[in-house]
Amino acid sequence: MTGPSFQDPEDPRRSLLIFILLLLTVNLFIFLPSMSGDFLWDDKYFISENSNLLGARFLLDFWRSPFGGFSGTDDNSLRIDRGRQFYRPLTSLSYWLDFRLWGLNTAAFHLTNILLQVVNSILLLFILLRVGLGRVPAFAGALLFSVFSPHFENVAWISGRTDLLSFLFAALSALCFLSFLKNKRRARLVLSALFFLGGLLAKENVFLLPGLFLIVLWRKGMKGKDLLPFSFPFVLSAAVWFFLRSLAFGHGAPAFSGRSILDFFSTIGFYTARLVIPFDLSVTVDSGPVFGNAAYTGLGFLITALFAVSFVLVLDRNRRTADAPFLLFAFILFMLPSIAVIFSSLTLSLVAWRFLYLPSAVFIAGLVHFGFRLIRPRSVACALLGLLAIAYTVEIYPKSELFGRDENGFWLGIKRVDREDLIARFNVGIKTLPLDEKKALQIFDQVLAAKTHPLFPMWQARIYEELAMYYAFQKDFAKAEYYFSELSKRPGGQSLHSTFNYSYYLAFAGRRAEGESIVLDLVGRYPRNHFVLTRAAKFYLIVKDYPRAADFYGRDYNLFRNEQTKKLLEELRPLLPRNDQ
Repeated sequence: MTGPSFQDPEDPRRSLLIFILLLLTVNLFIFLPSMSGDFLWDDKYFISENSNLLGARFLLDFWRSPFGGFSGTDDNSLRIDRGRQFYRPLTSLSYWLDFRLWGLNTAAFHLTNILLQVVNSILLLFILLRVGLGRVPAFAGALLFSVFSPHFENVAWISGRTDLLSFLFAALSALCFLSFLKNKRRARLVLSALFFLGGLLAKENVFLLPGLFLIVLWRKGMKGKDLLPFSFPFVLSAAVWFFLRSLAFGHGAPAFSGRSILDFFSTIGFYTARLVIPFDLSVTVDSGPVFGNAAYTGLGFLITALFAVSFVLVLDRNRRTADAPFLLFAFILFMLPSIAVIFSSLTLSLVAWRFLYLPSAVFIAGLVHFGFRLIRPRSVACALLGLLAIAYTVEIYPKSELFGRDENGFWLGIKRVDREDLIARFNVGIKTLPLDEKKALQIFDQVLAAKTHPLFPMWQARIYEELAMYYAFQKDFAKAEYYFSELSKRPGGQSLHSTFNYSYYLAFAGRRAEGESIVLDLVGRYPRNHFVLTRAAKFYLIVKDYPRAADFYGRDYNLFRNEQTKKLLEELRPLLPRNDQ
C-alpha cells in the first residue's frame, strides 16, 4: 500500500516527535477523566475481588489458570472453572503488576489503559509509515485511531485492557514482519512470531494475524511450498498457546450457543455499519435487536461476499495493485474471531464495542489512504479528516467522563437505559432499587419482557436473585419467598450465588438451622473454594456467630493468602471472645 508523501523540509525525526507528543496530548485529554472511576462490571471479578490476583501464589498459578484464576482447589471447583474457556494470562499479569505497584488504586489501573492506548496509537503511526503512507496521512490515521468513538470501552473501562494488550503485541508483530520484508533477516520473523504469541496470551482475537502475513508473502512472489518454512515460527507459537491453554482447561470445548448463520451475518453487518457511522453510541450493545435485523443481515451477507471476492483478488499476483481488496480482506479477517464468540455458550457480551479495536485500525488505515488519494486538493482531505476527528472526539469524550464516575454514578448516569444490553439494564435496576423501587421494577419488567433474547434465562435468574435478597433485607419475607420459589423451579436448579442468598434469607427470617444446613452442604461440596468459604462466613456474620465466621475466613486466608480476607479477619477480631482472638 502506498499513499501520498508530503515533503517536509524539517528534520523527519523532529516532525515525528511532534506527532508523538500530539498523540500523547490528545489521548490524555480524552481519557484522563476516566481515571477517577471505580472498578466496574468484570473489574471486580478479575481484579478487586479476585483472590488469585490479590493472593501470594499468583506468579505460580496465573499461566496455568483460566482468565481470573481458579475459584478453588477442590475437584468440584476445578471442574466448574475449567468451563470458562478464556485464557489470557498476560492480561492477568498486567493487572497484578498494577496491583503490586499501586494496590487497588483505580486511577493507576486506568492510567495503564491510557498509556497502552497512547503506545498503540504510536505503533499504528509507525506501521502506516512503514507501509508507505506519508507522514501527514500516517499521523492522520493514528490521530483518528486515538479518538475513534467505539474505543471508549477499551480505554475507559479497566477490563477493556484485553484488546489494548492484544493489539500492542499484534502491532509489534506486524512491525517486525515488515522489517523482515525489508531486510530478510529471519530473526525478525522469529521475533514477529514471539510477539504474535504475546498477543494470543493477552486475548485470542489475534489468532488469524499470521494468515495476513502469508498473503503478503504470496503477493511478494513467494511460491506456495516456500511459505511453509516462513509459517513455521507462527505455527509453533500457536502450538505453544494451545498447549498452555490445555494446562488450564484440559481439552474440553464450550457448548454451542444456538446462534444461527443469520446471526453471524447480522453481527458482521452491524459492526460494519457502526464502524462507518460510529455516532450516537449506547454504552453497551444489546445483541437482541442486532440478531434478526434484516438490514444488518443483508449488509453482512454482502460484506461476506465481498470478503470472498477480495480473497480471490489478493491471491491474483497479476494484479499490480490490490489496495482496496487487501484492506477489505484484512478488515473482515480481524473481525472474524470477535464475531465467532456469538457461537459460544460461555459468552455474556455477544456483541460489544471493544471487539472493534483491532479491525478499526484497518478501517482507519483505509480511510486515510483513500482519503488522501482521492480528495484534491490535499488541504481539503486534511480539513475533512480533521472535522471527522472532532466529531469522533465529541462522541467519545462524554463516555470517558461517564466511566470516571463512582459505581452508582456510572450506572445511574446512563440516560437511555432501553438501548443498553441486559447486563447494563440489570445493573441500572440494582442501583435504582434502593432509591426508587417502582422505577427499578419497571426496568426489570422490561428485561423480563424480552423472553426471546438470547441471554434472557440468565438475567431472569439474576433479577429474581437480587429481588429475593432485596425483599429479605426489607423483611418482606412473603415476596422474598416468592422469588426464591421461582428460582427453585428453573432447570438445573439454583446457582451457588442464588443458593447462598437463600441461606441468608433464612437467616434473616430466623430460620438459622435451615440456612446452616444449606451452607454446610455447600462447604462440604466445595471445601477449598474462595467464594464458598467467604459466603459461608457471611452467613455466620448475619446470625452473629462471629467465631464461626472467623473460622471460615481463616480457612479462606490459609488457602488463598489474599489481602481482602485478611482485612475482614482484622475487622472481625474485636467482636470475638477473648479466647478466640
